[in-house]
This record gives sequence, C-alpha cells and structure tokens, in this order.
Amino acid sequence: MIYLNIRQKMILWLLLYLAFYAIYGSIYLRDFNIFKEDVSHLMHAGKLSNTCLEIRRYEKNFIIRHDEEDYLRVIEYVNEAQQYISKLKRDSTLIAHPHQLDELQKKLWDYVETFHAFKATCMQEISDSECSPLVTLRHIGHDLVRITDKLVQNEQKKMTDFVSHFKVLLFQSIAIFILLTIAALALLYGTIIIPLKSIETAAKAIAAGTFRKLPLPPKRDEVNSVLHTFNNMVTELEEHQEQLFQAKKLSSIGTLASGTAHQINNPLNNIATSCQLALAETDAEQCPFVMQMLKTIDQETQRAGEIVRELLEFSRAQTFSMKEVQLKTVVDKVMHLVASEVPAGITVEHNVPENFTLNLDVQKMVEALLNLIINSVQAIEIPPGRVDIRAVAKDNQAIITIRDTGVGIKVENLQKVFDPFFTTKDEGNGTGLGLAVVYGIIQKHNGTIQVKSEKGKGTQFVITLPFAHKPHVVTS
Repeated sequence: MIYLNIRQKMILWLLLYLAFYAIYGSIYLRDFNIFKEDVSHLMHAGKLSNTCLEIRRYEKNFIIRHDEEDYLRVIEYVNEAQQYISKLKRDSTLIAHPHQLDELQKKLWDYVETFHAFKATCMQEISDSECSPLVTLRHIGHDLVRITDKLVQNEQKKMTDFVSHFKVLLFQSIAIFILLTIAALALLYGTIIIPLKSIETAAKAIAAGTFRKLPLPPKRDEVNSVLHTFNNMVTELEEHQEQLFQAKKLSSIGTLASGTAHQINNPLNNIATSCQLALAETDAEQCPFVMQMLKTIDQETQRAGEIVRELLEFSRAQTFSMKEVQLKTVVDKVMHLVASEVPAGITVEHNVPENFTLNLDVQKMVEALLNLIINSVQAIEIPPGRVDIRAVAKDNQAIITIRDTGVGIKVENLQKVFDPFFTTKDEGNGTGLGLAVVYGIIQKHNGTIQVKSEKGKGTQFVITLPFAHKPHVVTS
C-alpha cells in the first residue's frame, strides 16, 4: 500500500482542485459559446420574423389603399429578407435550421410572384372572393409568419433547454466543490489537527510531571516524524529527570555523609591510636592470639578510615580548574596509569581523534575515566576480554564510549549504578562510591553519563561532553 506524506497529499489535493476547475471551466466556456450562438440564432430568427410581419403589414395597407408606396415597401422588405437568408445560408453557424430557411426562401419567391399577380389582376373593382391571387397571397403570407414563428420558437426552446442544462451543471459543480472541500477539511483535521491536539494534551501532561509517549501512526509522513521526535523528547526528558533526581539524591546523601564522616573520623583515630599502642606493648610470643586480634582491629580500622576519607572526598565541594585540553592527552594519561591494573588476556584499546578540544579539569577527568576503565577491566572475570574507548563528534559534542565484554549488569540494577554505596562487587572489594564520584565529575563538566548493559553481554558507558571548539573534521 502506498502512503503519501502531508506535502504529497496537499499537492495531490491541489492538483485535484486544478483539474476540477480546468474541466468545469472548459465545460462552462463551451456552454458559453453555445449560449452565445443560441442568442445569435434567436436574434436572426427574430429579425426574419419582424421582416415578415412588416411585409404583411404593408401588404394589408396596399390591399386597402392601393398606394404604390406600400407596394414598393413590400417588395423592399421581401428583397431584404431574401438577402438576409442568403447571408445566413452562407454561414451555417448563424442559424440552427437551414431547411427552414430553404422553405422560407421558396415561400418568399412565391409571395413575390403572387403579389405581382395580385397587383396586375385584382386592382379593378373585384370582390375578394373573386380575386384568386389575393387568396393565395394571404395563404403564402400566413406561411411566412408561421415559418418565422417556428424559427423563433425553436431558438427559444434551445435557450430554455440550455438554461435547464446549465442549472444542472452548476449544481453538480457546486456539489463536487463542496465534497472536495469537506474531504480536504477532513484530511486536514485527521492528519494535522488531531495529532497536534494529542501533542498539546501530552505536553500539558509533561508539564504536570507525567511522561507519556504518543502512539505513532502507520503512515510515514510529517506528522509521524513530529510524533517520533516528540517521543524522543519525552524519553530524553525522562532521562534528564532521572539524572536530576540522581543529582539531588547525591547532594542529600553528600550532606549526610559529610556530617557522618566527621562524627566517625575522631573515634576511628582514637581506636587506631589505641590499637597501635596496644600492639607496641604486647608480646607476640606470649600472647599470639591477642596480637592477631589487635592486628585485625588495626586493619579494619584502617579500612573504616579509608571509607571515611572516601565519604569526605565524595561530599566535599570540589574546586574544578577548567582549561582547554586535548581529549586524547587525557586518555593517553589514563592509559598510562591503568596499564599496571590490566591482567593478562585483557586488551584495552582506545581511538580518540587528536582534534577534540574540551574544557576539562584534567585531574578530575583522569580520575573519572580511570575509575570507569578499572570497573570495565574488573567486570571481565574470566579472560580473554576487551575494553574499547572511542570518541566521536555529534551536534557540537564529544561522545565518549567505554565498552567492555564483561559479565554485564542486571536490568534491575541499571538505575542504581550511580547511587552512593551501591556495588555489584563482592563484599570487601568496593565501597560503591566510585561511579557516584564519576557521575558528579561529569555533571560538573556540564556533561551527561549513561549506562547500557545486558547480563552476560558486557557494559557500555556513554559520556557526552561539550566541545570547546568544534573540530573541523568529524571522526565517526
């Protein structure tokens, strides 16, 4: 099935309107020419009818008064009618019934002969009943009037029929125009107004905090494109709202962590100091068990202190020193630092264009990327495996992707990976603050970070950072 977009539909509808006006315009033009001919025919028939009436009028005057002038007027009008008939017969478009013209012309000839005979034989004192030419003259005169009246009636009937036909045609054209207009309005309402109304309703729902995608119509037109873009906007708004929620949650937890860490730090220092003093005063040979317990206490105290320091680092308002720097320089530094952390059988590769210039705090960005790469390496539990770092340009932004072939993250944990203290590692192998710190660093750089993963199929972190200067050559 062929689907047309709105522009194609509008062009098609315009062509239909043009075709409608062209067809009916040509029909009206043709009918106008027919009407013009009918008017001309009626005028010619009327002129012949008037001429014949004048002939009869002067004929009666001559019969009554025997005036030579009336006789000449009759002959003059007969000749005029003959000449006019000859002109009409030469141009067949001037009259609709040429056979009636032939009959009329013959009658005029007979009339002239009879009129001459009447003048020659009936001018003496003879009664009308005894004058044979007079009776014939009256019959022929009557036929002249009858024929011309018939001509006029025929032309009048044609004009009446034309008016009736034109009314039907006019009503048909108005009906088709109305149907086309209704169809165009229905098309406009169905393809534009209703989708715009649904977008308006959905936009109000978004303003109220409800994110709802709109169903896409099966037709791939401009409305489908607008609705698809709207749904993408809804998805991005949901993601941004989630990121805002994460940021607010991190801020709240940071405030709580800062106060808690300060409260815990002093007792931990006292425990550590007391433990060191006890270790110095205890004889390992006489009290080996006590010595072992004291060492365990010291190790766990150190571990607790490390957690406290991480909490303080996480909650502390960090001062960023931003400057323009080549992204490749930062990544090369990270690769140098991470080299010793990569086990045998795991390959870490990177591909970052040299012309990507960003505003960065080098130390903090190194910390964030180092954290992500180490997490990716640790996610590969059984070598061989691979970690890829790639950067491409899109819409004046650098898209940095860190992808591994590790064990992946369960779907139910994807929304928690940036939460403080959340970790998928075994107990004792992490505090769960690493990705939360990364999230905060990326936010400080006016960027975004997202995670995509599937259990058993690896994990991908996507970082978006704005360019300081858009590169001249886009690397994909």
